[in-house]
Amino acid sequence: MKRGRVAAWLTVLMVATLAGPVAAGAAERLAIFPIDMSMPRTEEDFFRGVTGPSPEEQSRLSLAQAEFKKLLSASGRYELVDLTPLSAEITAAQPIYECNGCEVDIAGKAKADLVMTSLIDKISETHLSLTVAIVDVAQSKLVKNSSVLIQGNTDESWMHGVRWLVKNRLLAEDKAK
Repeated sequence: MKRGRVAAWLTVLMVATLAGPVAAGAAERLAIFPIDMSMPRTEEDFFRGVTGPSPEEQSRLSLAQAEFKKLLSASGRYELVDLTPLSAEITAAQPIYECNGCEVDIAGKAKADLVMTSLIDKISETHLSLTVAIVDVAQSKLVKNSSVLIQGNTDESWMHGVRWLVKNRLLAEDKAK
């Protein structure tokens, strides 16, 4: 009887030991919000209003969003959270960069550990800045904040900027300074 108990405890200990590293390395649940775009304002905008992204830029926003999701999901570091059930709430809060932290509350409803927001700031027709922020939902604390300058308002230049940012900033290991 004593031998059976020892074997049972050893089995439990072995399972706990093996499960520990898996749990420690588990992917964090990441909610990726739609990319916002800030447009330059001109004197004409005061009379006719800001027109917003062109149809080509709208397409690029979707392409960039899909690329972020693909690359971050494939990394194994993140498990993407489906925000579809909260799409009406997200749409009502847009632009997210002006909603004063509402993305943290919405991501909390989706049971995400982290929330990622992105902003394309159109400086001119040929220069754009892509900024990404990742916030810890439980602590409402900024975890990562990175940006890249995109030179050229084309599909290729936008995708290059997204890929560079993911590889060199979002997935790069933090090194001690």
